[in-house]
Amino acid sequence: MFLKSMELFGFKSFADKTRINFEPGVTVIVGPNGCGKSNVVDAIKWVLGEKQAKNIRGERMEDIIFAGTDQRKQVSLSEVFVTIDNTGKVLDINSDSVTVGRRIFRDGESEYLINKSPVRLKDVENLFLDTGIGKSAYSVMEQGKIDLILSTRAEDRRYIFEEAAGISKYKLQKRESLKKLSETSDNLDRISDIIKEIEREKESKSKQVETTKAYIALKNELGDLDVTIHALRFGELAARHERIAEEIEKYNKERAAVSAQIAAISASNEKDEKRKNDIQHQLFELEKRLHAYRIRVEDIDDRTGKNRGRINEELNLKKGIEDKIGERSGNLARLIEERGRARQSGIQIGARIEDDRRKLESFFATRKRKIDSIQKSREAIDERKSRIREAEQRLKELLAMLDQAIKRLVDAIEKRKAELEGSEKERIEVRRSINAVIDAIEESLMKAAADIKAGRSADALAAIESVELARLKADILKFEGYEDGFRSILFDKTGIHAEKETLDKRIKSTADGIEENRREIASLEARIQNEQVELEDVNQMITRIEKDLSRNENEHDWIEKHVLSLENQILDLEKQIEHYREEVLRADKKIEELSAEIGEWDRRLTEFNERSSSLLKSIADLTEKRQEIEKSIHERKTVTRNDEGELKRIVEKIGALDKTQIEVVFKKNSVEEYLWVEYEKKITDIENLGVDGPQLDDLLARSNEIKKRIQDLGPINNLAIEEYQNLKNRLAYYTGQKNDIEKAREDIYTVIEDISRTSVEMFMDTFKSIRKNFSEIFKQLFAGGDATVELVDPNNVLESGIEIMIRPPGKKLKYINLLSGGERTLTAIALLFATYMVKPSPFCFLDEIDAALDEQNVGRFIRLLKEFTRSSQFVIVTHNKKTMTIGETLYGVTMEEPGISKLVSLKMNKLGGDS
Repeated sequence: MFLKSMELFGFKSFADKTRINFEPGVTVIVGPNGCGKSNVVDAIKWVLGEKQAKNIRGERMEDIIFAGTDQRKQVSLSEVFVTIDNTGKVLDINSDSVTVGRRIFRDGESEYLINKSPVRLKDVENLFLDTGIGKSAYSVMEQGKIDLILSTRAEDRRYIFEEAAGISKYKLQKRESLKKLSETSDNLDRISDIIKEIEREKESKSKQVETTKAYIALKNELGDLDVTIHALRFGELAARHERIAEEIEKYNKERAAVSAQIAAISASNEKDEKRKNDIQHQLFELEKRLHAYRIRVEDIDDRTGKNRGRINEELNLKKGIEDKIGERSGNLARLIEERGRARQSGIQIGARIEDDRRKLESFFATRKRKIDSIQKSREAIDERKSRIREAEQRLKELLAMLDQAIKRLVDAIEKRKAELEGSEKERIEVRRSINAVIDAIEESLMKAAADIKAGRSADALAAIESVELARLKADILKFEGYEDGFRSILFDKTGIHAEKETLDKRIKSTADGIEENRREIASLEARIQNEQVELEDVNQMITRIEKDLSRNENEHDWIEKHVLSLENQILDLEKQIEHYREEVLRADKKIEELSAEIGEWDRRLTEFNERSSSLLKSIADLTEKRQEIEKSIHERKTVTRNDEGELKRIVEKIGALDKTQIEVVFKKNSVEEYLWVEYEKKITDIENLGVDGPQLDDLLARSNEIKKRIQDLGPINNLAIEEYQNLKNRLAYYTGQKNDIEKAREDIYTVIEDISRTSVEMFMDTFKSIRKNFSEIFKQLFAGGDATVELVDPNNVLESGIEIMIRPPGKKLKYINLLSGGERTLTAIALLFATYMVKPSPFCFLDEIDAALDEQNVGRFIRLLKEFTRSSQFVIVTHNKKTMTIGETLYGVTMEEPGISKLVSLKMNKLGGDS
């Protein structure tokens, strides 16, 4: 793998697109100070991901974009592309060559590219990870790294060793793990807060649960007591039924005996007695049925009362649930209202965001117009300066022509004077005057030429206009009497004098044009200054609006999260309300069922009342018939009255017992029906049916006590147990989440420990290799001596500074800062190349690292460098002529045009030979 080429456009002083082709071996880049040759090194660092402008000699990253000169416009972007040979597939890309590029625009936007595809900076860093290539790796050796090695701070030398050890990715992983650890701790804090809140709510809910459980337990106990009480009552009724049956049997026997005695009485009474007995029996039957109806009516009244009590209980429960629904509905309405307000705020903030973006767009457009206007004004100034230079050049040429014309005019006059004859004295005097004027003309022309060189065109014009040609003309007119030839010289419209007049006009016109252009330049510069002030105002507005936009966007994001939280709470409340409504429906259904039973019993009650009325009428009719029969019988029973009285007493007793027996049987059936309806229990399944009066009294007392305790409990939340269980489930869920997070945190601690351990091992292996290489290279460069590196704090390998210990040949061991300047630089070079040997970079840039070396040390440096060129490609930026001799390709960087770097290449087999 080697560097094939680099392309620069708009990067610092490289305004034009510039391509540098590299060959395996050594490429040397030379040039005078300030020509921009080190910009090539800045370019390789920048394209490989340098993020700090100061590391590429700038204040801001936008400073690397070509800013323009007096002759050139600024450019809108800067870009650098490097192409690397990858036939060995060292880089993890399936291509024989890889092109990495970086581009930045004046608005601050930038992008990275790999093979023309946009990527992230992280992708570029990962591409070159542990290859020795990178913005801060040892693929670039510059004076700054020499200074870093020579720093008095031992900690400053660490990064060279870390890059050589290849622990960059582990440090990155450790930073990411520490970031995850921080995030995990934050999540753990949030989960802990949730758990605390659930526990507080659970503790509150547990009191309701205890009350509900107490209610259920009392209710169950009350039910058991009720079953037992009714079972005891059933046993009592069964025993009473048996006793009554025995008594009826006894009275039936007595009645039979009395009847037998009466049978002997007159046979005539038998028929009436029989009819009377039949009627009496019918009456008994009717009264039994009537009594049964009355018992059923009483039972129905009792059941109706109980159902109404249960309806009231259900109504109270329903009211409690409806109160909760009302409470939850109020909370729901409040949350919905709050959500509406939040959404409205979100809409308002969204509108402000859109307004800010529209304002930004407008101000960006205004800024562009201002920049374009300033650029046009600068172009206009450049154009007028060009006109001035052209006019000044023409003015120089016109003055030269004027000078020649005047000289020709003077020569013609001198020639004519020599030919004239006349008064010697007068001619001498006129000649002296003419010569004085000619001297004055020459002096004025020389002053005008000096003013033109100094850029004072107006002063030059004034000097020319001050030439006293009128005086010369007057002196010459004195010679009209000597020779008319003077007149032809001065006044010939096509002669030398006419030519001079024409030149005067052209000079004046040119000078006026120069002044006009300068006035226009001054106006344009004032306009630029005003535009720049306005541009600064626009930039300040853009900055303020961008801050407002960022603040509004952050607030908008928070509102969206708040709305989502509110919607979750609303959903939870709606579920609770739905559950409560289902409970209300259940209560309504129960109330409806109980009301239906009451309705059915009311219908049966009406039916029984109607039957009772019918029975009473039948009883009345039969009673009347019986009275008639008894009257007839009474007349015939005078003799047997006592027997009949006894029989009547027995029969009435049997009737009373029959009615009592019916009542007992009905009550038994009612108890059986009650136990089955209320508890689905058969009387045959219940034991201990014996009657125990004191026990029954105790049970009744206990039942009344439980009813009072249930009443004392107050309103019961029948959902408390379910809600409490839900809280327990949530608590178990979040506790599980907390345990998972704590485990994840422990895993991250383990990862960090593993990374630290691996980093220490790799660092120490590399450190030992560098120490060994450093000793060997030092001996090679210094022709003897010894050198080593030591950890300042061996117990803290990953943070310890590194000291350099030197023993030059014939000297004692000393620290590097005690050496001479040349020795220190050569030692630093030795350490750089010792580091380089651990994992050589495919290519390496050397930026004037030989600057501080004398000629002898340069020779040592070159011999060392030649050994490394066998396996690596080197690009050397240097001033040293001796260092240039090892280059196979030589590039010169010049500034033929001010502020613009230009590259000149020279292919050579050996520097100084034929090229």
